[in-house]
Amino acid sequence: MKQTLIALLLLATGSLFAQKSPYSAAVSDDLLNNKGATLSRYLPMADSNTFWAAAFFVGPDEFLGKLEAFKKEMLAPIDKEQDATLKELKVKDLDYYTRNLVNVYIISYGWDSLPGADGETKHLKRLSPEERAKLDKKTFEGGNPGEPVALFKRSGAYRQWLEDYLTQEFFKRQRDGKYQGDTTLRDGGMYVAKLRIVQQEVTDPFIKEYLSYNPAAFLMTTAKNETTRHEAYNTFMKVASNVEAKNELKQLLGLMTSNAMAPEFNYANVDNRKVALKNLRGKYVYIDVWATWCSPCKAEIPFLQQVEKDYHGKNIEFVSISIDADKGEWEKYVRNNKLGGIQLITDKKNFESEFIRKLYVAAVPRFILVDPKGRLVSANAPRPSDPELRVMLDKHL
Repeated sequence: MKQTLIALLLLATGSLFAQKSPYSAAVSDDLLNNKGATLSRYLPMADSNTFWAAAFFVGPDEFLGKLEAFKKEMLAPIDKEQDATLKELKVKDLDYYTRNLVNVYIISYGWDSLPGADGETKHLKRLSPEERAKLDKKTFEGGNPGEPVALFKRSGAYRQWLEDYLTQEFFKRQRDGKYQGDTTLRDGGMYVAKLRIVQQEVTDPFIKEYLSYNPAAFLMTTAKNETTRHEAYNTFMKVASNVEAKNELKQLLGLMTSNAMAPEFNYANVDNRKVALKNLRGKYVYIDVWATWCSPCKAEIPFLQQVEKDYHGKNIEFVSISIDADKGEWEKYVRNNKLGGIQLITDKKNFESEFIRKLYVAAVPRFILVDPKGRLVSANAPRPSDPELRVMLDKHL
């Protein structure tokens, strides 16, 4: 098997979303700075946040044994900590860090991270039901969703564990039939439920606000139903005190309103010539926000090419905007695959460009439709593979 990389996703950030958070200044991950370096002595890692794929072909018992040895080494200096409060925070940070490692292992076990010709990855090995049950206990059993805010603010591991706990709690309630017949979950499903769970179960004001922000913003940009969008906005505003976050969601609500002006962009193409959205006035513009590292994005390309072919000569431009950090990799992919339409790359890496941030593009692929006057038809348009896209285009063209 080739030595390929699997990212150890989000263990330090405590965020499920790629957008920069307005709460960044209020939280940190400063309790134990040597976790990754120490872990690399027990499991194959490329750096402090990235596993080699071989780590996920280690058997469950061996993996857990290595984690116990890692934890024992980490606890030795913590035991010498004189400050009892700080010592407790460090012990808990380590505990939630290892819980998250088990969760990543469950998700990635036996995963061949080298995509095939279809752009999909495959599980070459799978856990037995007994192995999965044992590992699930290591992830959530004994964890506390009500830890003090001091730990929440200083432990990225605990913030991530709590996000995962909320997801697990949603699926548990779903299995128990608690959402049966709840039509309000048809649009936004899990995120609507998680937002409600936070309001019901989290008592600390800061933690409640922090955990409400991402699902509210996500729903406001992806929900098709205006009622769902407004519920998300109003739920967040009731608990919010962060001025930046409140202003961001106010602006976002305005953008999601029908006929709002789309944010502008002015990005370079493969020949390093700039193309601005305002230069495309007079035509509809269907925008694909994507990246070369995103398998679901690449899976949509054949469908997009067919849509471009079928609507050739119509009053519409097809623009693909890459968020790749590596411009050379993007250029090579565009040229080698002879991608059509207008191919652009953002002026800042990943999700940090202003156009991307203003539309709260927190995951890719994302599709956007703009009318000839530069107004948003949809900030979350159907994918090329979705027949609803052609319904939408035929309605307007």
